[in-house]
Amino acid sequence: FYDIPKARADGRRIRRMALLGRANFAWQSDYGQFYVIDTEDAGFRAPETITPEMEGRGLHVPQSGLVIYTQDCLQQHIRIAIHASQPVPSDKEPMSGRAWTRVETVRARFPYRTFTLTSPSAPDVLPCGPFFALPASEVMVRISWMEFEGSRDDSLPVEPDVIQLEFWPA
Repeated sequence: FYDIPKARADGRRIRRMALLGRANFAWQSDYGQFYVIDTEDAGFRAPETITPEMEGRGLHVPQSGLVIYTQDCLQQHIRIAIHASQPVPSDKEPMSGRAWTRVETVRARFPYRTFTLTSPSAPDVLPCGPFFALPASEVMVRISWMEFEGSRDDSLPVEPDVIQLEFWPA
């Protein structure tokens, strides 16, 4: 997708927001969390203690990268969208039409302008990705959760939680 001028009815030109990339993943978060880390930053360390604030917000912003906490549902659909500018927020998850359970917007750093997803039990970044490129090293990230409401008994089939991460330059 490119930032292409579009004509309005009155003849003036407007600019559409550019979507630079998108991906969807069926994910299984172990220990109720996953990491969004800069692929070249070997200094990333997940926190060893989860504070009440981190638990309440569902995230932690270290010096670089992000830690996203889930509500202990083992299954998630993680949606990534990278934009050239701030996207218009949506109060509903687009596929189901249900309201997001919570939404947080934070500033994050990815010094090498790249990131990947990983988890606590992964010994290292997966050698074949997924890898993402960002338009800037300082970005805003809007995290939207639509969490399954009900029993968290993973021995029964449950709807996966949906966690959407939207990135744009800070």
